[in-house]
Amino acid sequence: MNLLSSGTRLRDMIRAIRACKTAAEERAVVRKECAAIRAAISENDPEYRHRNMAKLMFIHMLGYPTHFGQMECLKLIASPGFPEKRLGYLGLMLLLDERQEVLMLVTNSLKQDLNHSNQYIVGLALCALG
Repeated sequence: MNLLSSGTRLRDMIRAIRACKTAAEERAVVRKECAAIRAAISENDPEYRHRNMAKLMFIHMLGYPTHFGQMECLKLIASPGFPEKRLGYLGLMLLLDERQEVLMLVTNSLKQDLNHSNQYIVGLALCALG
């Protein structure tokens, strides 16, 4: 298996980045991982969507551009499972700001989650609004 494929765990990606001796090595690792994430996004692979979002958030915190993952946030928010929704809302709060037009697409999911029977899902939606 490729060291940096979409199936690579977040922990392994962090170790690979921390093992880099130079900034150029780090950029190369991040570039390869972003390419793998883009490939998984283009394949519309739901199996690794939450893992890729976690990796994108880490890459964003390192200061690299992650704008290509905005729609993945919305897909995770629209998913029925709590863990996927949690990562989707976290990505929404971290990767998007008020000026993004993509935010218009999340209003329906927010409305549904605010009326959800699960109090934890309602809490996720409230945190995203706050």
